[in-house]
Amino acid sequence: MSLIHDEAVVLGRIDYSETSQVLVLFTREHGKVRTIAKGIKRGTKARFAVGVDLLDVGHVVFSSHGERSDTLATLTEWKPSRSLWGLREKLFRIHAGQYAAEVTAHLTEDWDAHADLFDALVSTLVALTDAPEPLDLVTRYQFAILDSIGSLPRFDTCVLCDRKEDLTHFSSFEGGLICRHCEPGQVEKREISAGTVKALGASMVHDDHCSQSSGAPAGVFTVLNYHIAHLMGREPVMGSTLVSRFTQRVVE
Repeated sequence: MSLIHDEAVVLGRIDYSETSQVLVLFTREHGKVRTIAKGIKRGTKARFAVGVDLLDVGHVVFSSHGERSDTLATLTEWKPSRSLWGLREKLFRIHAGQYAAEVTAHLTEDWDAHADLFDALVSTLVALTDAPEPLDLVTRYQFAILDSIGSLPRFDTCVLCDRKEDLTHFSSFEGGLICRHCEPGQVEKREISAGTVKALGASMVHDDHCSQSSGAPAGVFTVLNYHIAHLMGREPVMGSTLVSRFTQRVVE
């Protein structure tokens, strides 16, 4: 059994007993790790312990039997490294953070490291602490995670015939935009507006997809959320909540 030091974000937590928790951590160097934190909620006369909260960021030490073991890793130390109090001051900020955590937990594999994605997640959470609106931040993270796991769709041409004009629909199964000429033959598809098509196409002009989504309309988030839902096999819990907020506040 080895002792591992890493940086981590809490993607999920379950109270295991009165004093313990099962935590799903996204670590920088080791990817997603499931751990049991025994006694982490046990306080002392000098310290009141409440455990580790969802979206907390910190330095972690845990022991593990190895990547292929079905046994939970054992958390031996947790030390918060970032203050994210502002994240919990506004409901829409915590919803955006929960969305990022949920899609990360479902779209990444255990022990599969994505250091760049970890950095993007932490940057997103930090930026959300004082964000007036979460649209750009969440959309950037959608691009980041899809790019990191190799599931970023094509948005520059029709994925079936390479036509650059008359792009009217998006197909998650086909992996990108499809034109009105190819659309009739597709069962799984979603019609999208011309403004969303333009914004999605602009995101493909540069390699840095995360920075190119800034200012994109709510339609971009909706299309990427639709694709993420297909990859997950279900709608993200916070997906409809954020779609509702974005479509009410952002006019294309």
